[in-house]
Amino acid sequence: MTKPIGIYLRTFPRVSEAFVTEQAQYLKQYQPTYITDTLLQKTPLPHVALSQDDRFRLKQITHTVTRSPEVFRSYWSHLSNLALIHAHFAPNGVYIMSLAEQLNIPLVVTVHGYDITLNRQAVWRTGKLLYYQLLWHEETLKQRTQVFIAVSDFIREKLIAQGYPQEKIIKHYIGVNTDKFCPSNQLAKERYILCVGRHTEKKGIDTLLRAFAKIVAKYPDIYLFQVGQGALTSKLKRLTKQLGIENRVRFLGPKPHEQVLQLVQKAEIFALPSQVAKTGECEGLPIVILEASACGVPVVSTYHSGIPEAVIDGQTGFLVSEKDDQALAEKLDILLSDRSLGQQMGKQGRKLIKERFDIGKQTAKLEGIYDSLLT
Repeated sequence: MTKPIGIYLRTFPRVSEAFVTEQAQYLKQYQPTYITDTLLQKTPLPHVALSQDDRFRLKQITHTVTRSPEVFRSYWSHLSNLALIHAHFAPNGVYIMSLAEQLNIPLVVTVHGYDITLNRQAVWRTGKLLYYQLLWHEETLKQRTQVFIAVSDFIREKLIAQGYPQEKIIKHYIGVNTDKFCPSNQLAKERYILCVGRHTEKKGIDTLLRAFAKIVAKYPDIYLFQVGQGALTSKLKRLTKQLGIENRVRFLGPKPHEQVLQLVQKAEIFALPSQVAKTGECEGLPIVILEASACGVPVVSTYHSGIPEAVIDGQTGFLVSEKDDQALAEKLDILLSDRSLGQQMGKQGRKLIKERFDIGKQTAKLEGIYDSLLT
């Protein structure tokens, strides 16, 4: 018999957070109900949403300002039997910890990246109440949360440095579906390098554009496809024109998960030169890098955050220093000129992902963490 648990995200479902539902689908001993303030679209998944029947958004606003569990009172029949609550991202943990306390159940919080690496002084400048709540109540979160899950060793060390109780921190990779994300037998109509990432500073897309511009003349049949959008979209498009590569770069905008899978499978190289932003914000361990390796695609990335835990330089891809467009161009050049090397690296990458990051194996370990809190 499965045990009911709650999974909390302030807004749900987001395309960029598909890894949360992907992980939950592999739970065998636990049945999740998604708890959210704002339901962005209809979903067949079991859920409790404050935004439903919320006249003038009063419940959502009240929860945003006060974090009071009383706004969930009308859903008590759905929540009272939960065995635990699992929140993704530290600010979400702050928002739901009072409900977990009210229900007298354990709270698990997964910390993914920005929520622990963002410079706390920079947080004040964001003007976002979500982040302010984290600053005001972070010490309480440290006390009330039973387990903090770090998505990489890098994030684990960041948590410890930030004063989170070391005995409560568990490094646990989320993992990817290696049956779904697998090599494709279909050939791409065009040769292309793929980058998937929001248009934010930490993704380093400007570095990739500069690197691509250095090799574009040597490979007239190669394109750069970029999936994503964000605050830097206009700036990145202007840079593309300044570099004279606008006819070789395709900004595809955001894409559904299934379309991203098809693009990844047919890519010749996956490139994501992540970097530390001026605010201190870092990646945790980009799921899309795991997905690319699972598809047998060689990865070119950087020595940043948890990425070296998933990409072995010279074996499953190449890693370069952050913001080094020259080194990045050289690694792209190597793989484009030697496709057999890329195929060999891709095979090694898939082997690594199946051994270390398979979502079935990783979710079984997650259930072990849940079990430890309920026995």
